[in-house]
Amino acid sequence: MPALRAKIESGFRRLGGAELLSADMAGKRTVTWKGIPLLDAGQKLDGTDVLPMTIGTGGKQTGDIYAVRFGATEADAGVGGLTNGGVQTTDLGESHDKPVYRTRIDFYCGLALFGGKAAARLTNVLAG
Repeated sequence: MPALRAKIESGFRRLGGAELLSADMAGKRTVTWKGIPLLDAGQKLDGTDVLPMTIGTGGKQTGDIYAVRFGATEADAGVGGLTNGGVQTTDLGESHDKPVYRTRIDFYCGLALFGGKAAARLTNVLAG
C-alpha cells in the first residue's frame, strides 16, 4: 500500500489543504487533508498487509480505500464502538506448575454503523 498512499498524499498536496501532523493515535506521523487524517491499516502479525494490493485487469496493481466517519454517540450517525459491561477481570491465583499469577480478562465489544453514509469503500484504485 505504500505506492497507493504516496499517490494519495501527492494528490492532497496538488489540491492544497494537506498538512503533516506530528502523530496519530498510534504515535505514527500522518497526513491530513482539510482536517481529515489519512491512516494506514497496518500489517498483521505475519507481516502481510491488512489491506493488500491485488492485480487488477490489465495486470496493474490496485487497492481499496476505505472512508470512515467515527461518532461518539448514536446521534452522530457515524461508526461507533460498543461494549457490554466494560472490561471484566477474574483473579485465578497463582499457577501450580509455575511461579506466575493468572488473570482472566473478558471484554465483549463490537462495532456499529449508525448512519448509512458513515463508511464507504472505493475499489480497484490504481497504484501507479
